[in-house]
Amino acid sequence: MEFPFSDHIALLEQFLAGRQEIVQSLERRLFGAKGKAMAQHGDRESIADTFGMCFFESPTISPHLSRINGQLHAAHLADGFEPTRQDGYSRGLDLVELVLRACHHWDSTRWPGTNGRLVYAQSLYAVFILRRLEHVSLRIWDEDRPSSIGDGPAPNNDQAVERLQNVQRLLDLMNAGGGSAQQLRLVRDARWLIQTAQGPLTRHVRPYFIKAGHVSALSDEVRLEIHKAGAVLAGGHLRSQLRHLSRRTGWAFDDPQLLALTRSSNSMDMALLVRDLVPLLDAYSAACAGRDDNTRLVLADAILQGLSADPELLLTRLDLLGPSTLIEDLFVERGDAGTPSYTAMGGLHRDYLARYGKLVARTAESLLQDRRAFDTSHAPYSPLGIVYGFCADLFSNMVLNTLRSPSPADLSVEDTFLSRGRLDEKRTMAHEWERLPKGDREDAPFEHSTEWAAQMDARLTAALEARTASPTEPNASNFRKSCLYIVPRGAGIDPVADDVLPAGATLAQEHCLTSDVTRARVTGATPLPADRLSADRAEGRLLACVHSEGAWFGISKVPLTLYTTHGIDAAMTDVPSDVIDVLHLVCPELLVVIRNG
Repeated sequence: MEFPFSDHIALLEQFLAGRQEIVQSLERRLFGAKGKAMAQHGDRESIADTFGMCFFESPTISPHLSRINGQLHAAHLADGFEPTRQDGYSRGLDLVELVLRACHHWDSTRWPGTNGRLVYAQSLYAVFILRRLEHVSLRIWDEDRPSSIGDGPAPNNDQAVERLQNVQRLLDLMNAGGGSAQQLRLVRDARWLIQTAQGPLTRHVRPYFIKAGHVSALSDEVRLEIHKAGAVLAGGHLRSQLRHLSRRTGWAFDDPQLLALTRSSNSMDMALLVRDLVPLLDAYSAACAGRDDNTRLVLADAILQGLSADPELLLTRLDLLGPSTLIEDLFVERGDAGTPSYTAMGGLHRDYLARYGKLVARTAESLLQDRRAFDTSHAPYSPLGIVYGFCADLFSNMVLNTLRSPSPADLSVEDTFLSRGRLDEKRTMAHEWERLPKGDREDAPFEHSTEWAAQMDARLTAALEARTASPTEPNASNFRKSCLYIVPRGAGIDPVADDVLPAGATLAQEHCLTSDVTRARVTGATPLPADRLSADRAEGRLLACVHSEGAWFGISKVPLTLYTTHGIDAAMTDVPSDVIDVLHLVCPELLVVIRNG
């Protein structure tokens, strides 16, 4: 960073010291006559500028520190967290949108008096501080020099822990609310900020693995809570995605087509989830052995929520977990001889997968027993039943709920993901969030469904039972092992006419993807633009993808879910040798190459 870490801490201290003046300025400028006009015209840029003026031009802020404005955002971008948009949103915590929603709500009901507007301005103040704390939490490993997307030198863990303690101190000050009983407490534990800061959609995946590497170097005492946050947030997001897409497509949540659709976009999420689950499972195993029942249940709660993201992959079909979480751009490289091999990051991922398999085999039976403590059948509230989107949506719900309830419940985002304690209060909160206003084409901002919780719990339980019955078998399902039959380009073999496939095999040629339109027409492959294939490769949507003979050629991961998971052999033809080389590396147990003779 251009400014030292201590300057960012000092600036936040001044923001907190000047809380009252800043909140009053926000209320006056955003919700006075001029602010109403900005909202009515949808003037997002002017509203964003107003936030900057209220904070950085406050008389309580020293001129030196006010020059820091923009530095945290710039460092975040330099790390590679470049936002991307989906359905018009990057899924970040949007202060401007919160202002527009409040003005629209008040226009359609009635505008509150000064005190009511001040309550909402105080919530906006908390969101602004939270966003800066999130970005500061990712800077605890910096060496007070410009940041870059590269891996950089090994982080100073003692310094990182000391800085995280400073972030916790500031978070505590913000949550104290200056003595206000109406202070919104969005997050209580600063370690969660490291995960929530990485919630919005971004263009690159490498930065997430770099930050995960930094976290893994911290002591267990510090990092376990970060891993718990990662596991439950990933589980919640992926379950919500499944629910949304099920409704949008009309497919059942366990339809192979829907699972193939979601898994193809979740390689990074699942790979990072494995990295969070490994230390949690390790600590859980130790708690079981040491008869530490309280720690055991706390860890089991987070682990089970993480596993619920995709129990089939994470418990039943460990033989497919590696290929399903492959990100070729990050994990595979070619040496001078052109032979593919794993990068250091890819090798580390393989190590995590191996450790994960052993830990799951060791703990599945205990987890199945502990699952009873979180039985959803009679619980008024369960994290397995919540449906939202991204973690920023939860924060937005907390803020927007203050439009109707000026005295917010003392529940933070951590409480949302606890399966025990204050369940009636959380059910009430969930019902309030379900009634929040939404845009014309938006999904409901939140849902808590006991039916959904029961469905998620049932599939998780079935997977745990399968793994318990076959603890060390990579494939613990009732389906036989099946393979991908590959015919090399130029082999002159028709796998169907030449009768070289086993009985029941299916031709999956549409899952071969190429930028060569002519070849696609001849071979039955699916044509896609080169930039789309390159992007899909970078996001981990493909088993293998190379630039060969002047065009891109890739193989989708979809057959793993549609066919391999169900014991069906799948065949693909006209596959370049460079692609086959990558397949030999990343899924050798699944691969059968059909050659002449």
